Amino acid sequence: MRHATQKILVGLASLTLVDIAVAVAADLPVKAPPKPTYNWSGFYVGAHAGYRSGDANFSGPGYIFDPGIGPVAFPGRSETYRPNGAIAGVQGGYNFMITPKILAGIEGDWTWGSGRAGAIGGFSINANDSFSFVSQTRLAWQSTIRGRLGVVNGPWLFYGTGGVAFTRVNWSDTSTWTVFGTPTAFSSSNVGSTLTGAAVGVGFEYMCNPNWIARLEYLYESFGKVSVPFGLGPQTGTLDLRDVNKVRAGISYKFNQ
Repeated sequence: MRHATQKILVGLASLTLVDIAVAVAADLPVKAPPKPTYNWSGFYVGAHAGYRSGDANFSGPGYIFDPGIGPVAFPGRSETYRPNGAIAGVQGGYNFMITPKILAGIEGDWTWGSGRAGAIGGFSINANDSFSFVSQTRLAWQSTIRGRLGVVNGPWLFYGTGGVAFTRVNWSDTSTWTVFGTPTAFSSSNVGSTLTGAAVGVGFEYMCNPNWIARLEYLYESFGKVSVPFGLGPQTGTLDLRDVNKVRAGISYKFNQ
Protein backbone atom coordinates (compact mmCIF):
# COMPACT_ATOMS: atom_id res chain seq x y z
CA MET A 1 0.00 0.00 0.00
CA ARG A 2 2.77 2.34 0.91
CA HIS A 3 4.62 1.67 -2.36
CA ALA A 4 1.44 2.13 -4.36
CA THR A 5 0.82 5.50 -2.75
CA GLN A 6 4.38 6.61 -3.56
CA LYS A 7 3.94 5.62 -7.21
CA ILE A 8 0.73 7.61 -7.43
CA LEU A 9 2.37 10.67 -5.92
CA VAL A 10 5.35 10.39 -8.28
CA GLY A 11 3.00 10.11 -11.27
CA LEU A 12 0.99 13.14 -10.23
CA ALA A 13 4.16 15.14 -9.73
CA SER A 14 5.40 14.18 -13.23
CA LEU A 15 2.13 15.23 -14.84
CA THR A 16 2.26 18.54 -13.00
CA LEU A 17 5.81 19.21 -14.23
CA VAL A 18 4.79 18.41 -17.81
CA ASP A 19 1.83 20.80 -17.60
CA ILE A 20 4.06 23.54 -16.23
CA ALA A 21 6.61 23.01 -19.03
CA VAL A 22 3.91 23.16 -21.69
CA ALA A 23 2.46 26.35 -20.21
CA VAL A 24 5.88 28.01 -20.05
CA ALA A 25 6.62 27.00 -23.64
CA ALA A 26 3.31 28.45 -24.77
CA ASP A 27 4.17 31.76 -23.15
CA LEU A 28 7.58 32.01 -24.87
CA PRO A 29 7.69 34.31 -27.94
CA VAL A 30 7.71 32.45 -31.27
CA LYS A 31 10.31 33.70 -33.74
CA ALA A 32 8.59 34.78 -36.97
CA PRO A 33 9.92 33.34 -40.23
CA PRO A 34 12.22 35.76 -42.08
CA LYS A 35 10.52 38.00 -44.62
CA PRO A 36 11.34 37.19 -48.25
CA THR A 37 13.89 39.49 -49.88
CA TYR A 38 13.45 40.89 -53.39
CA ASN A 39 16.52 41.74 -55.40
CA TRP A 40 15.50 43.97 -58.31
CA SER A 41 19.04 44.83 -59.43
CA GLY A 42 20.55 43.21 -62.49
CA PHE A 43 20.13 42.47 -66.18
CA TYR A 44 16.94 41.04 -67.67
CA VAL A 45 15.47 39.98 -71.02
CA GLY A 46 11.91 39.14 -71.96
CA ALA A 47 9.00 39.27 -74.39
CA HIS A 48 5.76 41.21 -74.65
CA ALA A 49 2.49 41.33 -76.59
CA GLY A 50 -0.40 43.77 -76.74
CA TYR A 51 -2.27 46.29 -78.89
CA ARG A 52 -1.26 49.47 -80.70
CA SER A 53 -3.37 52.34 -82.03
CA GLY A 54 -2.08 55.24 -84.10
CA ASP A 55 -3.18 58.33 -86.02
CA ALA A 56 -1.40 59.15 -89.28
CA ASN A 57 -2.77 62.33 -90.88
CA PHE A 58 -2.18 62.82 -94.60
CA SER A 59 -2.55 66.12 -96.45
CA GLY A 60 -2.12 66.45 -100.21
CA PRO A 61 -1.34 69.57 -102.24
CA GLY A 62 -4.07 71.86 -103.58
CA TYR A 63 -3.47 70.81 -107.17
CA ILE A 64 -3.21 67.65 -109.22
CA PHE A 65 -0.91 67.06 -112.17
CA ASP A 66 -2.82 66.46 -115.43
CA PRO A 67 -0.45 64.69 -117.86
CA GLY A 68 -2.03 66.60 -120.74
CA ILE A 69 -2.20 70.16 -119.45
CA GLY A 70 -0.04 70.22 -116.29
CA PRO A 71 -1.11 71.27 -112.77
CA VAL A 72 -4.85 71.59 -112.19
CA ALA A 73 -6.27 73.23 -109.07
CA PHE A 74 -8.56 71.25 -106.76
CA PRO A 75 -9.59 71.52 -103.09
CA GLY A 76 -6.79 69.31 -101.81
CA ARG A 77 -6.84 65.97 -100.08
CA SER A 78 -6.83 65.09 -96.40
CA GLU A 79 -7.28 61.72 -94.66
CA THR A 80 -6.63 60.25 -91.24
CA TYR A 81 -5.26 56.71 -91.27
CA ARG A 82 -5.49 54.55 -88.15
CA PRO A 83 -3.11 51.60 -88.54
CA ASN A 84 -4.26 49.80 -85.39
CA GLY A 85 -3.49 46.17 -84.58
CA ALA A 86 -1.81 43.55 -82.46
CA ILE A 87 1.86 43.81 -81.53
CA ALA A 88 4.55 41.51 -80.13
CA GLY A 89 8.21 41.97 -79.36
CA VAL A 90 11.18 41.64 -77.04
CA GLN A 91 12.75 43.82 -74.35
CA GLY A 92 15.90 43.89 -72.27
CA GLY A 93 17.55 46.17 -69.75
CA TYR A 94 19.31 46.75 -66.46
CA ASN A 95 17.96 47.85 -63.07
CA PHE A 96 19.80 49.18 -60.02
CA MET A 97 18.63 50.43 -56.64
CA ILE A 98 19.34 54.08 -55.79
CA THR A 99 17.90 53.57 -52.29
CA PRO A 100 16.18 50.52 -50.73
CA LYS A 101 12.90 51.81 -52.20
CA ILE A 102 13.90 53.72 -55.37
CA LEU A 103 14.85 51.90 -58.57
CA ALA A 104 16.44 53.32 -61.72
CA GLY A 105 17.21 51.56 -64.95
CA ILE A 106 17.52 51.61 -68.72
CA GLU A 107 15.56 49.50 -71.19
CA GLY A 108 15.44 48.88 -74.92
CA ASP A 109 12.71 47.12 -76.88
CA TRP A 110 11.80 46.04 -80.40
CA THR A 111 8.14 45.60 -81.42
CA TRP A 112 6.53 44.22 -84.57
CA GLY A 113 2.96 45.12 -85.54
CA SER A 114 0.22 44.20 -87.98
CA GLY A 115 -1.54 47.57 -88.14
CA ARG A 116 -2.34 49.11 -91.51
CA ALA A 117 -5.01 51.43 -92.89
CA GLY A 118 -6.04 52.57 -96.36
CA ALA A 119 -8.21 55.02 -98.27
CA ILE A 120 -9.94 54.99 -101.65
CA GLY A 121 -11.23 58.17 -103.28
CA GLY A 122 -11.32 60.47 -106.25
CA PHE A 123 -12.91 63.54 -107.84
CA SER A 124 -13.85 65.02 -111.19
CA ILE A 125 -11.83 67.84 -112.69
CA ASN A 126 -14.41 68.64 -115.37
CA ALA A 127 -17.08 66.84 -117.39
CA ASN A 128 -14.49 64.63 -119.07
CA ASP A 129 -11.51 64.26 -116.70
CA SER A 130 -11.42 62.50 -113.34
CA PHE A 131 -8.77 61.41 -110.88
CA SER A 132 -8.85 58.41 -108.49
CA PHE A 133 -6.44 57.04 -105.90
CA VAL A 134 -5.86 54.06 -103.61
CA SER A 135 -3.43 54.64 -100.74
CA GLN A 136 -2.30 52.74 -97.67
CA THR A 137 -0.03 53.32 -94.68
CA ARG A 138 1.44 50.71 -92.37
CA LEU A 139 3.42 50.82 -89.14
CA ALA A 140 6.00 48.06 -89.45
CA TRP A 141 8.46 47.80 -86.56
CA GLN A 142 9.00 50.14 -83.62
CA SER A 143 11.82 50.43 -81.12
CA THR A 144 12.53 52.52 -78.02
CA ILE A 145 15.46 53.25 -75.72
CA ARG A 146 14.16 54.56 -72.39
CA GLY A 147 15.15 55.38 -68.86
CA ARG A 148 13.02 54.04 -65.99
CA LEU A 149 12.47 55.38 -62.47
CA GLY A 150 10.21 53.67 -59.97
CA VAL A 151 9.20 52.81 -56.43
CA VAL A 152 9.67 49.28 -55.04
CA ASN A 153 7.28 47.80 -52.49
CA GLY A 154 8.28 44.20 -51.83
CA PRO A 155 7.47 42.18 -54.97
CA TRP A 156 5.87 45.21 -56.66
CA LEU A 157 7.48 47.91 -58.82
CA PHE A 158 5.60 51.02 -60.00
CA TYR A 159 7.52 53.12 -62.53
CA GLY A 160 7.53 55.89 -65.09
CA THR A 161 9.58 55.77 -68.27
CA GLY A 162 10.70 58.04 -71.10
CA GLY A 163 13.17 58.21 -73.96
CA VAL A 164 13.66 58.10 -77.72
CA ALA A 165 11.48 56.09 -80.12
CA PHE A 166 11.95 54.85 -83.69
CA THR A 167 9.41 53.53 -86.18
CA ARG A 168 9.28 52.28 -89.75
CA VAL A 169 6.37 53.70 -91.78
CA ASN A 170 5.44 52.23 -95.17
CA TRP A 171 3.34 54.23 -97.63
CA SER A 172 1.84 53.20 -100.96
CA ASP A 173 -0.22 55.25 -103.41
CA THR A 174 -1.77 54.31 -106.74
CA SER A 175 -3.24 57.12 -108.86
CA THR A 176 -5.20 56.95 -112.11
CA TRP A 177 -6.16 59.74 -114.52
CA THR A 178 -9.27 59.04 -116.62
CA VAL A 179 -10.35 60.96 -119.75
CA PHE A 180 -13.74 60.24 -121.36
CA GLY A 181 -14.02 57.09 -119.25
CA THR A 182 -10.65 55.71 -120.35
CA PRO A 183 -7.62 55.56 -118.01
CA THR A 184 -4.87 57.51 -119.74
CA ALA A 185 -2.21 57.79 -117.04
CA PHE A 186 -1.22 55.63 -114.10
CA SER A 187 1.24 56.03 -111.24
CA SER A 188 2.14 53.71 -108.38
CA SER A 189 4.60 54.34 -105.55
CA ASN A 190 5.69 52.37 -102.51
CA VAL A 191 8.14 53.93 -100.06
CA GLY A 192 9.30 53.43 -96.50
CA SER A 193 10.74 55.87 -93.98
CA THR A 194 12.30 55.48 -90.54
CA LEU A 195 11.17 58.22 -88.16
CA THR A 196 12.58 59.31 -84.80
CA GLY A 197 10.39 60.61 -81.99
CA ALA A 198 9.76 60.55 -78.26
CA ALA A 199 8.21 57.95 -75.94
CA VAL A 200 6.78 58.29 -72.41
CA GLY A 201 4.79 55.86 -70.30
CA VAL A 202 3.96 54.19 -67.01
CA GLY A 203 3.78 50.61 -65.81
CA PHE A 204 4.04 48.15 -62.97
CA GLU A 205 5.80 44.83 -62.44
CA TYR A 206 5.39 41.90 -60.08
CA MET A 207 8.30 39.64 -59.08
CA CYS A 208 6.86 36.12 -59.22
CA ASN A 209 10.11 34.58 -57.95
CA PRO A 210 13.78 35.66 -57.85
CA ASN A 211 14.12 35.25 -61.64
CA TRP A 212 10.72 35.81 -63.28
CA ILE A 213 8.98 39.21 -63.42
CA ALA A 214 5.54 39.93 -64.95
CA ARG A 215 4.62 43.40 -66.23
CA LEU A 216 1.90 45.63 -67.68
CA GLU A 217 2.90 48.85 -69.46
CA TYR A 218 1.43 51.79 -71.39
CA LEU A 219 3.52 53.87 -73.84
CA TYR A 220 2.68 57.04 -75.77
CA GLU A 221 4.85 57.90 -78.78
CA SER A 222 4.95 60.82 -81.21
CA PHE A 223 7.05 60.99 -84.40
CA GLY A 224 6.16 63.96 -86.61
CA LYS A 225 6.02 64.44 -90.39
CA VAL A 226 7.44 62.77 -93.48
CA SER A 227 6.98 63.58 -97.19
CA VAL A 228 5.42 60.85 -99.35
CA PRO A 229 4.67 60.69 -103.10
CA PHE A 230 1.13 61.49 -104.15
CA GLY A 231 -0.75 61.51 -107.44
CA LEU A 232 0.72 61.84 -110.90
CA GLY A 233 3.79 63.85 -111.66
CA PRO A 234 6.39 65.45 -109.36
CA GLN A 235 4.30 66.14 -106.27
CA THR A 236 4.30 64.97 -102.67
CA GLY A 237 2.01 65.02 -99.66
CA THR A 238 2.72 65.06 -95.94
CA LEU A 239 2.13 62.16 -93.55
CA ASP A 240 2.05 63.25 -89.90
CA LEU A 241 2.43 60.37 -87.43
CA ARG A 242 1.65 62.24 -84.24
CA ASP A 243 -0.09 59.87 -81.80
CA VAL A 244 0.80 56.22 -81.18
CA ASN A 245 -0.55 54.41 -78.10
CA LYS A 246 0.60 50.97 -76.95
CA VAL A 247 -0.56 48.68 -74.14
CA ARG A 248 1.70 45.69 -73.53
CA ALA A 249 1.79 42.76 -71.13
CA GLY A 250 5.07 40.93 -70.75
CA ILE A 251 7.34 38.60 -68.86
CA SER A 252 11.07 39.02 -68.16
CA TYR A 253 13.81 36.74 -66.90
CA LYS A 254 16.18 38.47 -64.46
CA PHE A 255 19.68 37.11 -64.22
CA ASN A 256 21.07 36.47 -60.75
CA GLN A 257 23.15 39.37 -59.45
